[in-house]
Amino acid sequence: MQRFAFFVDGSNLYGSMRTMNLEIANYGQLYAHIYREAVRSWQEVTLPTAPVAAQLRRVYWYGVGSMDEWDLSAPQSRQALRAAFVRDAEIRALWMTRASMTNPSLPEAELEEAAWNACAADFRDWYAAKGRALEGMRRFYAGVRASSDLIDIREAGHWKVNFLHRLVEEKGLDTTLAVDMVALQDNYDVALVVSGDADAIPSMRHLKERGKHIGAVEFIGGAAQDVRGRAFSSRLRLHADFVVRIHEQDLLHLDHRNKGANG
Repeated sequence: MQRFAFFVDGSNLYGSMRTMNLEIANYGQLYAHIYREAVRSWQEVTLPTAPVAAQLRRVYWYGVGSMDEWDLSAPQSRQALRAAFVRDAEIRALWMTRASMTNPSLPEAELEEAAWNACAADFRDWYAAKGRALEGMRRFYAGVRASSDLIDIREAGHWKVNFLHRLVEEKGLDTTLAVDMVALQDNYDVALVVSGDADAIPSMRHLKERGKHIGAVEFIGGAAQDVRGRAFSSRLRLHADFVVRIHEQDLLHLDHRNKGANG
């Protein structure tokens, strides 16, 4: 019995689906499809002389579970953010320009205050929206957990907030995935990795030296016959034993079958 396990960077999977303009209604069916393709690809590489029993043991799905917490009503928070605003000449100039367009007659000191207030209000709205997005992700995770006992969602990622540029930088997710691949190696014989980050490469090498087979999942726009289809892959495929190619057209057919069954 060959035991298969998935290690999925949720952000990478989401990005691949979004780039192909796909919305997945049933992730259990999605992983079942990828698993079938993985078994076929694995057999093509390992060349078994007789049929080999295989089993999907677990899908370890890594997602963002937290973000930097800012109490924007606290004086300490406002002071820290104001200091960052003053230090960043480019951002300060941008908001000063915007403030001057609305209040062209304000003196310099009042203009900077208006610029800062506008920047802080803009960040406050954006930060609240990111918080709502994170709560939505948690509700989504709860739904996925309820839909399949084989999907284990691990909220390992953290959003580090860049106040001035209204950005979040994802931390911890890829490292946790790579560490878990090694820590959980007794639970599987073949690992399927969905990720775009190189953090997993040392773990892949370590596991291959210990007899594990590693597959990388590659999403491809179009259908199987479209040799020029755009690939949404990662650097991991260069270090994998085999590559599982999942085509956009197959996922569309899968979604249509699911809608037909539910309708």
